[in-house]
Amino acid sequence: MGETKFLRSHVERCLQDIWEQHDLVIDADGDYPYRWGTAACWVHIESGQPAMVRVFAQAATNVKRSTRLLAEINEVNTGTRCAEVVWADNAVLVSYALHALAVDREPLGHACASVGVVADDIGGMVAAVFGGSTPFPPAEVPADEEPR
Repeated sequence: MGETKFLRSHVERCLQDIWEQHDLVIDADGDYPYRWGTAACWVHIESGQPAMVRVFAQAATNVKRSTRLLAEINEVNTGTRCAEVVWADNAVLVSYALHALAVDREPLGHACASVGVVADDIGGMVAAVFGGSTPFPPAEVPADEEPR
């Protein structure tokens, strides 16, 4: 239990630095939620042995499983270097796991960004082609402002 408590404290300190905010939101599951574009993301501490930190996101929800969807997910997985994409419980999920000993600001920040970027990039496409929706709507860009 002490190891998990230490890991949680370390993860919280890293997230405070990464997100540049002192007060962190912790949901009912003990996870740290964040948003990346259209994706809903979380940082989760797994207390098993070995202790792990998993960053995961919902890219799209209410998506029916199909051979074409699974082929598309496989194609995405062959192109990503760090994140893993899966279909589970009618959702397309993106995940990245870190061993507890590897958790520090830079690797955890990289995991949060990698998961967020992949989930945001594929979520809209999955929803448009295979049905379902993204957890958050795409940001509206004013007509006089170019997207970045």
